[in-house]
Amino acid sequence: MAGESATRFIKQRRWIFPAFCFVLCMAAGLAGWLKGRGEKGIVLQPKKDNAVGAVVGYSQKNPEWAEDKLGDSPYKMAGSGCLTSCIASALSSQQEATGIGKKVTAGELNHFFSQKEVYNEQGDLVWSRLEEAMPEITVLVASSVKQTEIESLLAKGYYPIVKVKVGGHGAFHWVMLAGSRDGEYICMDPLKENGELVSLKTHGNMVYRMRCVYWN
Repeated sequence: MAGESATRFIKQRRWIFPAFCFVLCMAAGLAGWLKGRGEKGIVLQPKKDNAVGAVVGYSQKNPEWAEDKLGDSPYKMAGSGCLTSCIASALSSQQEATGIGKKVTAGELNHFFSQKEVYNEQGDLVWSRLEEAMPEITVLVASSVKQTEIESLLAKGYYPIVKVKVGGHGAFHWVMLAGSRDGEYICMDPLKENGELVSLKTHGNMVYRMRCVYWN
């Protein structure tokens, strides 16, 4: 009887760890679902063409910085550096067009952000910290996505950064709007090699948040 009890106990223990892992995975999935549930996007369709100039694009997967971490977080540029890459592209593209400010690569900007503790422990960019770290730039954190505001920013030569879902239905991702033509917004996509320009249609034309960063 003692031997049978021991055998049953060992068999039960074999199920404990897999069951625990399953519960953790379910909890993580639920947390992610709850976090994204409140995200409501709008479909963007340009009403006029906005010239697409010479854009300085950056890929988050560039080997020069792909393995660099975002601050003290465990996340790296290759997987989570889309927003930083977009900011670097927006500032560098503005400098290219106007001569205002200076060019900065995605890797250089990530290094600066990490030094200045612009990221939190989860590798998320804290906008108030960015403003403190770079007083020479203006940071616009829009409370909602408005196409009229996006059109106005593009007309002024600024580059709105918008949150989309990869392919229109995948993970959240940031791209930089560079202009519009032929009834489509054109964006710099950090997932593409060298930040290749693609149509926003690639991500379903659905935008969930908007930010804009530019030199004063």
